[in-house]
Amino acid sequence: MKKIAVITPVFNGEKFLVECLQSVAFSITSNKFVIEHIVVDDCSTDNTWKMLQDSTSSSVKAFRLEKNSGSSTARNFGVKQTDADLLFFLDYDDVLFQNSLNALFTHSEKQKTDWIYGDFLRTNENLSYLLGQDYYGHQFDNSRDLLSSIFLGEHFFQQNCFYTKKLFKMSGGFDKDIHIYQDLDLFIRFSLEGHNPWYLSAPLYLHRLHGNNLSNLSGRENNFEAHKEDLKVLYKMYQIPLKKVVTSKQMEKIQNFLR
Repeated sequence: MKKIAVITPVFNGEKFLVECLQSVAFSITSNKFVIEHIVVDDCSTDNTWKMLQDSTSSSVKAFRLEKNSGSSTARNFGVKQTDADLLFFLDYDDVLFQNSLNALFTHSEKQKTDWIYGDFLRTNENLSYLLGQDYYGHQFDNSRDLLSSIFLGEHFFQQNCFYTKKLFKMSGGFDKDIHIYQDLDLFIRFSLEGHNPWYLSAPLYLHRLHGNNLSNLSGRENNFEAHKEDLKVLYKMYQIPLKKVVTSKQMEKIQNFLR
């Protein structure tokens, strides 16, 4: 039987953590997989750690870092605490739908893929649906076209991806020095290595917007110009391997876009 690890880094998350924990605990399982929820407290200064210690969910395994190290480090630490075959990352303020892990697992087995992703819906901090802010993906034919779309600002990934631990480790995990767009950075590396995700056309979770979102605090949430600046940084990091993957015409379009 395979194991799915849902990994949640949290720092001062007492306001929203319980709903996140409950959403994973309510997940539908099957006789083909089990779920464990790895929650890593990044040295919170509020009641987060006490809440985790008091949790009655049998699926939760809680850990606390000795010093605040950032979500990338907390995520990598969480992966090291599990022997799961499959990984799904979920922020402490987001809420997973009951059938999401079951659907992701079923489709990943059917398509025999190491990487699958889906859609998500945005809400305010009270989980009220925000009109016109849904996220929908796309099935790319190959990693070349996916990378081109990413660096042209047409496509991005958040924590709506489900992938094997093997792929995660092969790609080196999250970059501990990146604190805002670490998901996109990781998935760019997946793509540069020739992996192309399978797209599951279904919402997987509620992405909650509130005053303390890192993306909100940095002015990046729904901010195209801020996203473009992030892409410029990533382009500088990966322009050499990117040039080997995308076509010359795609590379020219990317360079013109990022000027």
